[in-house]
Amino acid sequence: MATNKDKLLTGIKFLALGFPFIFIGPALWTWQGVKGLKAGYYLWPILSIIAMLLAAFLCVKGIRTVMAALFDKDS
Repeated sequence: MATNKDKLLTGIKFLALGFPFIFIGPALWTWQGVKGLKAGYYLWPILSIIAMLLAAFLCVKGIRTVMAALFDKDS
């Protein structure tokens, strides 16, 4: 069973892109999001939620791509 190196590299790139958003999203939420909701400003909470969703999407896509590179039968 050979590993598809191009697909593996693509998966690692997705994981690397998603990694900063794992920290940026919750940091924005605690830094400005909660205060923004209390004051009636919705820009920072929306941006933090988008960052958290982006982190989840990129990391799941990266993990799926890495798993497909390692365990696909087409490789």
